[in-house]
Amino acid sequence: MGETKIGNGASSWTLHMATIILTANLWGFYRKEWKGVAKSTYNTILIGIGAILLSVIVIGVAKWLYPELNALG
Repeated sequence: MGETKIGNGASSWTLHMATIILTANLWGFYRKEWKGVAKSTYNTILIGIGAILLSVIVIGVAKWLYPELNALG
């Protein structure tokens, strides 16, 4: 799906899965599915979303800094 813009390999799959997870969680926030959960649970999901966003940034920077790795995936 994302291979035409991102390239072949693990990075396109990783970014695709991150997009699915983020979209589902943001939709859950919009639909108030997280209303009434414990504060620790809410904080855990926010930390998870932050970790996913950080991983997307790391992948993007790595592909920008090391374009020769794009052939490897």
